[in-house]
Amino acid sequence: MTVQRSDGTIVPFMPIRDSGQINSYWMNYDKFAELPEVFCQRNTEGRLAKAQKHLSKLLTEHCVVFLAKLTEPDELKGKKYPAGYRFRIDSNTRAMNWSRGGSDSIPNEVFVIEYSFKSLARIRESYDTFDSVDSVERNQEKIYGVLYGMYSYQPVSHKLIQGAILSGLNKACHFYFPETWNQYNVKAAEIPGQVGAFLNEIKAFDQICSNSSAWDQALVCTALMTLKKYGCDNQKLIEALSFINQRAAGSRRTKDWDGVTHIVYEWETGNMWKDKTTIWYKDGGLNNTVSFACYWMDKYMKDQTGTKPGGDWKQTAFKYKDQKVSPNLHQIFSTPVAA
Repeated sequence: MTVQRSDGTIVPFMPIRDSGQINSYWMNYDKFAELPEVFCQRNTEGRLAKAQKHLSKLLTEHCVVFLAKLTEPDELKGKKYPAGYRFRIDSNTRAMNWSRGGSDSIPNEVFVIEYSFKSLARIRESYDTFDSVDSVERNQEKIYGVLYGMYSYQPVSHKLIQGAILSGLNKACHFYFPETWNQYNVKAAEIPGQVGAFLNEIKAFDQICSNSSAWDQALVCTALMTLKKYGCDNQKLIEALSFINQRAAGSRRTKDWDGVTHIVYEWETGNMWKDKTTIWYKDGGLNNTVSFACYWMDKYMKDQTGTKPGGDWKQTAFKYKDQKVSPNLHQIFSTPVAA
């Protein structure tokens, strides 16, 4: 059989069976249960909470699992993996459910389809074929997997554990790196790079974000951008973000409000935008809401007050990529002077 493209060229066949990249066999349950999850695995605990009902009864289909074997030594974030190392690239939720007695029975064996790849990067690519659907929920879970599996960071806040920073992170990447990230819809393959671009800022935000409900995607984006601009160890900025986290504004409301008070008031009342959205270009979308919040954050950092934003406030977030605060300068103002 010959398959031709639209231009008449012939599509070649690849000898997959003889490639050595696919193998299949039966594995006993004990050995399967001891295998590690793939290094970029999403939040299995969170997935199980949603999947427990349909995994309560063992089905034949549940007993087919996919593994990946590393054929050459590789390293990720300082951790070395030897040739022959195996990961579970799917079935991790099932494995957790079985280990906790969540199913009416457990298979004594599972049928393994095993891929063999030379690098961890190729294994991650394989994992993405199982878990790269462009749904917000799955991509949010992937943020956790990237933080924990690729960057060895365990989130502590509920918002980061859920990965619920997807649109805010994507927009922050667009504002800072518009040539690299300019798409409204987030693709799974882009998430590792986006997390890496704001890794320190994400870690700092994670320590501040104890009140998930205070942080919609516009404010998540604002937090990441201001942390990158002013520094993750800037105490004045951390104070400002902590006020937003607490929605603490009333005690500082004077005739001319400080910037944080303007932000908290807007997000409490919807005075300018009743309906805030993650759609970039709508009136209450991220272009405007993030610029508004960044404008007032800048005012707060400069100890400036005001009654309303200046005429060019809508460009504030777009200008951030060209603005840097000297690390020495903000250290001077945030570090106590010895007596």
